[in-house]
Amino acid sequence: MPSSGIILRPCRSSDFETLFTIDQSCFSKTIAYGRSELKRYLNSDGAYCLVAELSGTIAGFILTQRSAELAHIITLDVLEAYRRKSVGSSLLDAAEREAASRGVTLMYLETATTNKAAIALWKSRGYRETGTIENFYGRAQHAFEMQKLLARKSKVKGCP
Repeated sequence: MPSSGIILRPCRSSDFETLFTIDQSCFSKTIAYGRSELKRYLNSDGAYCLVAELSGTIAGFILTQRSAELAHIITLDVLEAYRRKSVGSSLLDAAEREAASRGVTLMYLETATTNKAAIALWKSRGYRETGTIENFYGRAQHAFEMQKLLARKSKVKGCP
């Protein structure tokens, strides 16, 4: 359940410009998604996008893409004014629950090797570094690949 005041909802097509603006403000130009790339991810098979609102304002969003038992966190963006207010954690918790409910057992992501705050966040949430991708964000801009095993939904004997 999200922290007080945070409302989570599925993204709507009318949110696109806001999501694009948030992504541009959260990342450098070399890392932020271009319009066509963000649209392609949002419209891809298995895409799941959830937004967090506070007082009617979109404070952040998470975009994932599912494929069989894997889910890729494309991006988790929270506007600076709303950081450290459980927005990112609420979005991540909800995305992990949704993925697990659809049979996903492993979530993974990439994060810049220089983004110490993001690395600390991911590690605090149970994600572990599994490798380094050279030049992922461009020349000499490397990324860690990180992943987390999700708890399998177990069925109670005698229940469907």
